[in-house]
Amino acid sequence: MSFYLKHDILITFQETSKDLFDSIKNRIRQGKGRIRKSKIDYLFYSLLDVIGDHYMDVLHMMDTSVASIDNQLMKTLKCDTLESIYDLKRDILSLRSIISPFKEIIIKLQKEEETQIMQESTNIYLKDLFDHIVQANDSIDTYREMLSSFLDFYMILNSNHMNEIVKTLTIVTSIFIPLTFIGGVYGMNFENMPELRYKNGYFIVLSCM
Repeated sequence: MSFYLKHDILITFQETSKDLFDSIKNRIRQGKGRIRKSKIDYLFYSLLDVIGDHYMDVLHMMDTSVASIDNQLMKTLKCDTLESIYDLKRDILSLRSIISPFKEIIIKLQKEEETQIMQESTNIYLKDLFDHIVQANDSIDTYREMLSSFLDFYMILNSNHMNEIVKTLTIVTSIFIPLTFIGGVYGMNFENMPELRYKNGYFIVLSCM
């Protein structure tokens, strides 16, 4: 999304066919709100506000995804959970790379002595938008930390699960090694095996097994 603003001219450019500003256009057509009565800087702010709302909607969906992953970790250990953690972490980093420049743009617009674009009356709204973006940025940092914790927790659970498997295999192996040894010894076809002629030899070997 790009903007060109000069005097009373505001032009927007976007790569996708989906119009993000349908709500603004409808308000202008219906004469609702302050847009038609205000100068071009307020329209510019309104468009930025829509973008900010869109980011907040995306963050809300991410919040739901983070909660879902948290529930999955508490219930069972799946490879899908690990994939979900990595996918969401990648999406959060991508959103952060978009929001950070957006925040810098708002900071520059608030410095009226540098830009001479926004009126003081519009700067009040712009400050509110800036606060929302800062909040969104903080939420992103929180989600990143949570996902890193989820990843560490997943690795711990996976390690514990592997330890339990190894422990079980060790117990099974310790049981069958003596049996295998005894079976191997008496499975050899030696003619001279005195214990085979012993009266209770069979029962002794059987009890050992």
